[in-house]
Amino acid sequence: MKKIIFIAMLSILASATFAQGLGIGARISYQSEGMVGDNSKYFSDENVSDGYAAGVDLLYHFSEKLALRTGVDFMAHIYSWTEGSGKNELDHGHLLMYLNAPVLARFNFTRGFFAEAGLDLSFNVVSKTYSEDLIGDDLNWDDIETWNTFQMGLSAGFGYTMWFGLEFSCRTTYGLLEPMENADYRPLRFQIDISYWFLK
Repeated sequence: MKKIIFIAMLSILASATFAQGLGIGARISYQSEGMVGDNSKYFSDENVSDGYAAGVDLLYHFSEKLALRTGVDFMAHIYSWTEGSGKNELDHGHLLMYLNAPVLARFNFTRGFFAEAGLDLSFNVVSKTYSEDLIGDDLNWDDIETWNTFQMGLSAGFGYTMWFGLEFSCRTTYGLLEPMENADYRPLRFQIDISYWFLK
């Protein structure tokens, strides 16, 4: 695992050395994430989350066609579900927050349209669980030790950059690691991004 992180960091540093130009931008995104795998049904009854992210992007240009995109954003996901019915209905939820760093190779088909693919690296910084007991009291606790600190996935997507710097894109990420020990399921995330390049 440390070797993979080292290789990703080395790629970013090498990109900075050989890049012909640098783009700097900001990004916001809506994300929908679910758990897929043999035991995903045990994660929650409704195992699709709503999530949001915001951060900064760097775009290293090697040529008109090829670039490397990276950056850092803060990502939050909320899983919520209900058990039982009527008077026995109980609400539950997970709140997960990550620092996320994509490392994506970008290929420009034209001056606007592009496709990108690469690694998605995430570090769990907040994990809380919410539950309601049988008498209606709310229970909240920090369970960050339950979750693996580091997550890595494969990402691929496409988008369009307008001439003045506004960019629209979408991306799918499949987790290569289990979110917790012996979980036997992995996250699958779809996101829609809106970015603005102050320098491109």
